[in-house]
Amino acid sequence: MIPPNTGFSAALLVAGIICFIGGVIIFQTRRNALGSVPLMVLMFALSWWDITYSLFWAKAPAPYPNFWLYVTYVGVVTVPPALLVFALQICELNEWVKRPVIIGLIVVPVLVLILMFTDSYHNLFFAGKATQNIGMILDAGPVFWANTIYSYILILIGMIVFIRRFNQTTGIYRNQLGIILFGIGFPWLNSIIFISGLSPFDNADNTPFSFTITGLAFTYALLRYRLLDILPIARDVLIENMSDGVVVLDSQNRLVDFNAAASQTLGMVQQPKIGQTVEETFATWSDVAKDFYDVNDIRTEVIIEDSNRTFLDLKISSLHDRRKNFLGRLVVWRDITPLKTAQAELQEQAIRDPLTGLYNRRYLSETLERELSRAKRENYPVSLIMIDIDHFKKLNDTFGHHVGDDVLKNFAKQLMNQTRVEDIVCRYGGEEFLTILPNINIEIAKQIAEKWRLSFKESYFLKDGKEIKTTISCGIAEFPVSGSSGEELIAMADKAMYHAKATGRNRVVTWQDVKL
Repeated sequence: MIPPNTGFSAALLVAGIICFIGGVIIFQTRRNALGSVPLMVLMFALSWWDITYSLFWAKAPAPYPNFWLYVTYVGVVTVPPALLVFALQICELNEWVKRPVIIGLIVVPVLVLILMFTDSYHNLFFAGKATQNIGMILDAGPVFWANTIYSYILILIGMIVFIRRFNQTTGIYRNQLGIILFGIGFPWLNSIIFISGLSPFDNADNTPFSFTITGLAFTYALLRYRLLDILPIARDVLIENMSDGVVVLDSQNRLVDFNAAASQTLGMVQQPKIGQTVEETFATWSDVAKDFYDVNDIRTEVIIEDSNRTFLDLKISSLHDRRKNFLGRLVVWRDITPLKTAQAELQEQAIRDPLTGLYNRRYLSETLERELSRAKRENYPVSLIMIDIDHFKKLNDTFGHHVGDDVLKNFAKQLMNQTRVEDIVCRYGGEEFLTILPNINIEIAKQIAEKWRLSFKESYFLKDGKEIKTTISCGIAEFPVSGSSGEELIAMADKAMYHAKATGRNRVVTWQDVKL
């Protein structure tokens, strides 16, 4: 019979209390979180193991010899399955946490406990050594060793699950898993040392004592890293399937994490490597990215001048821990090229006449004053030509509006083919058109208008075998001699155009001709 060990018993009691407090904290603050139930069971099982084993070594009163050692095994057989379920849930392998699996994990410990408490009838668990009242069993029966192997397999699977997830995560999630692995690995290794007979402590199984480290590690993870509150839930589904590019940089501008969209949109031939510099990461965008290497927080649009001219909505957010220490930056970008294309098309539609494709009066009002301001700064003339298709109402009444539409479209096409890139051609309204000719004086503008008049006069349509012909009348004004504003110039050109119609149509009249 071994004597009491007060110091060892006290240490076990402290370890049990720490694990119990951890379980209470989980129940009070995290009980609805994923993985909370198996973690509570694990912490309370560890507490049970430590406290009952403490009572065994303190030689606390018991109804029969080794009672506390028997009771201790309730916690011992509960820890491995609870740990495995916790690992599967926290690492998002819930497809394995099904009812048959849970039942199987419960049945085995129950059978082991039944065989242990009935050992006096078959000696399969303690192999007849229970009456010796010893604190460790190195020469136990087959059920004991089968349960030991089974328990280590469960713990090993749990650790493999955690290690696999540890290698897939970064930042605070990695810190969480690192603490969990340390908390599990330390007592597991210590237990192997005890079972193998290599422990320097005679008779005393210090495995539950080493779970003090587990209790401290899990409690620290709960309070410091908010374990169970910030699990990387569905990280692969959420991040990897995002169409937005996501890159995480540390405080030294090194690559910490990225998703598939980032790799694709960056045009990387090879997969990015964790730890590479920001310059290496954004090498294909270096001309644009260099302006943001040291920017912590910004939301802006950038243009990548590649073969397709890509527009990106870029957001950079700084990352800090709970103590406001700078950890790095989150870089997220979205390809908004289709949106920009659609916006440009809508803007173009808003300033275009739907029938002729020419600019409309809205565009004219937005552009004319700006063009005149530039002409004033650079001291060059601007000519305006107001054009009206002669007898257009009669043409519509005789042949129908569809023929009138064809005439308008044909004349618009002629104007576009006979003007410069810098000229502005607008459909002013109905059968009236207005052209703005920058850096063209009134004499040259008159020659240009005469050319248009003759060209249109010679053109015709065939309708039911009959030629349809018409003419145009033009009025010309010049900036700055005709007027100093767009409104004045349009009024003068319009007055000249009506003078042309009043004096016989099919002619070009300048504002000077009207004054004369």
